[in-house]
Parts: sequence; C-alpha cells; structure tokens
Amino acid sequence: MKKRLMVMAILMVSFVILTSYPASAQEAVTGHNASVLATGSGGLRSAVFLSETASLSNGNTGDWKNAFNRDVTLGGTSSQCIEMRYSGEVKDETPSLPPYRIQFRATVDGTVAKGGAPFFDAPVPYVYTTAAMNWWVCGLTAGTHTVKIQFRPYYAADTVYVRNRTLIIEYAQ
Repeated sequence: MKKRLMVMAILMVSFVILTSYPASAQEAVTGHNASVLATGSGGLRSAVFLSETASLSNGNTGDWKNAFNRDVTLGGTSSQCIEMRYSGEVKDETPSLPPYRIQFRATVDGTVAKGGAPFFDAPVPYVYTTAAMNWWVCGLTAGTHTVKIQFRPYYAADTVYVRNRTLIIEYAQ
C-alpha cells in the first residue's frame, strides 16, 4: 500500500511539473499587441503557447489576415525545425450553397510553411465549428524568425471568422 501511495505521489508531482510550463508560457504572452519571443539553441525542445479569444473576420479572398493580434518572433543560435499546431473555432457566413470553405496558412519570415490543409470546410454556415491543422519548417538558420498564421475566405461571397484559437510552436534540432 505504501509503495502505491509513493508511486501516486511521484506521478502527481511529475504531472504538476510537466503541465506548469504551458501555463507560464501563456502568462509570458500577455498584453495587447505584445510580441512573443522564444529563444532556442542547440537541441532545444520546448514550446511557445499563444491563445486569443476575440473574434476576427475576413471577407476578402485576396487578403490574408493574421489569425492573432500578436506577432510571434522566434530566435535561436543554431539551425532548427519548428512545428506549428493551430486550433480554433471558425465559421463561414455566406448566403450560398456549400461548401463553406476557409483557407489557412502558416508563414515563417513570409515564406509559406509545409503541411496543413489548403482549406477547411465548415459543415454549415453561420455556426462556429472547430478546425485544427499543423505546419512545419526545417532548416531555420540562427537568428530571429517571425511566424504568422493567416486565414481568408475561399469564395468571394463569403465572410469568415475565427475565435478561441491557440497556437503551439515546438522546436526540434
């Protein structure tokens, strides 16, 4: 019985330690229009967490709109790869028939990242649903890099919205 209690105590302490990093990273990203700065070197294996709840819209198929009000700036002292995981609620307000299509992309220093679906189809118009996707970039050189997640409607008649979204960026050498 004492061994079980000891094992449970160790597991609980490990859980608290492992789950405390995302909370502290989120707290570091406070302040309106703040910039997130993450610095890495060598075999850095950590993450940046960004979350926003406010609703943003885009009704222009020719204009990619940033999904976050903050810029994400990454820095490192050696070559590395990053994976960007985005999730959030989306809706398409359109008077037309399906598909209700929303385009997403991730860029690093203005270059489109690999991966990710070219678009997301919402099941019905005027109702928020959850969308999630990921992208990656390898071979980032030492120095600073700017990450952006962007969205726009697929069809000209549509206006699309995002809200309650998160971005997690993980590093690997």
